Order: sequence, then C-alpha cells, then structure tokens
Amino acid sequence: MLEVEIKASLAGVNVPALERRLLSLGFALAKTQEEQDAYYNGNDRDFYQTDEALRLRSVRGLSDSFSQTLLTYKGAKQGARSSAREELETSLGSFHVGVAILARLGYEQVLVVRKIRRSFVRQDAGGRITACLDEVEGLGSFLELEQLVEQEIHREAAVDRLLSVLLALQIAQTKLTRATYLEMLLHKRG
Repeated sequence: MLEVEIKASLAGVNVPALERRLLSLGFALAKTQEEQDAYYNGNDRDFYQTDEALRLRSVRGLSDSFSQTLLTYKGAKQGARSSAREELETSLGSFHVGVAILARLGYEQVLVVRKIRRSFVRQDAGGRITACLDEVEGLGSFLELEQLVEQEIHREAAVDRLLSVLLALQIAQTKLTRATYLEMLLHKRG
C-alpha cells in the first residue's frame, strides 16, 4: 500500500474555523487520540540517509478506552509534490515489549514525537481521504491530508485530489512541507 500525504503548517491559521470548513466539505470527525511515536535508526544503515522510518506508535483514545500499539516501516519518499511512501504496519500487544525487542535487535531509539490528533474522514467516488489536525509537542499545529492507493500509477491523481481539498480549505500551498515531524524536531534541536 502507498500512503500519499501532504502536510501543511497551521501557524497563523484559525484552527476552529478550519475544522468547520472540513465539516462543510463532508468530512466527519472519526476519532481524537494521543499518539506517542518512538522512532528508531537502523542497525545496518542510517534511516535518515536512506529516507526510511521505523516507528513504534502508542495510541490512546481521548474520548474512549481505545488503545493500540503499532509497528510501522515507511520507505523513502516518492515524488516531489507529496510525501508518498510505501507503508507497512502491524499491531503489537505491548508498546514496552516492542521497545525491548527493538533494543535487543540493536535498533537505537532516535526521538519520541508526541501529538494529539483529531482525524476526520470523507469517503466519496474518488476514495477515502483522511484529514488529521495534529497538535505536535514542540512544533505546533499541522494539517495532514492522506489517501491510500494500491498502485504507484494512482499516486499523482491522489496528490491532485489532496491539493484540491487543501485549496477548498483555504490553506495556501506555501504552508506545505515534506518534512516529517521527526525531521522538524531533529532540525529544531540542531
């Protein structure tokens, strides 16, 4: 599966007004959750150099008792207009056991990214789009628009679709970034 994503900084944007625009475009609030993402570096190669990511995510629902742990591999970004990447993900029973296994295998934890995420979903003839309003500790507010596609040949059409949603939300393309939250936090640290 290929995750096609665009991300925009919401610095200077009225987030409650943006949320109302999402609802008016047919998006529905799906969930609000706290996410803790522990990122790891490879023991045989530098993921920062190869543009890959290995993430262990702890998810906790803020409006229910939902909790989940996910192990995710993300391949290098593809294309210049989005952060499309191969994504492989599976659930684990325990975040702490996942941390211990990765440590025993020699993977080094690089950084932990913490955020509150409100996810909105819209399904139509073009497929499912997820809009995430993220409040990232140490970075501020961001909008992520995502669509999963099964084949590479559908990537550019998905990017066009996400950009049209961005335009309808009145977010300027100058606010777009291809940097991950991990990259932003590492850059901020120096």
